[in-house]
Amino acid sequence: MVMHKNFEGPAVFEMLNGALEVARQEKRVNEERNIKILVAQMHVVKGELEEALQKFKLLVQENPRDFRPYLCQGIVYSLLDKKKEADEQFEIYRSLVPKEFPQRGFLDDVVLAAKTETREQLEKEFKNEFSYNT
Repeated sequence: MVMHKNFEGPAVFEMLNGALEVARQEKRVNEERNIKILVAQMHVVKGELEEALQKFKLLVQENPRDFRPYLCQGIVYSLLDKKKEADEQFEIYRSLVPKEFPQRGFLDDVVLAAKTETREQLEKEFKNEFSYNT
């Protein structure tokens, strides 16, 4: 995020792609998946929502039991003002996230905000949090 805010967007992807390659070579499956999620999230930060959705969909195909891509897709669909698709993804997220997951309360608050706030409110909050400081 810091690199993005400092106008180092391309360097972020280079760094993440390098880390992804190392994780693949060393067969560190969990780290590889986490990096793929970060790459998709960086596309969201850059406003490349369709690209992010495609990456999250691939992550679901790779492991349909991981709740994180469903949560992220729900957020992206909310940003795209696609309520039905967002609700579907949030339902899958809820069915998969473990009850004892430590950050579940926070994530459930994120889902509630994405479902209840208008697109304009979400975009404003998102831009305030992740846009460049000029």
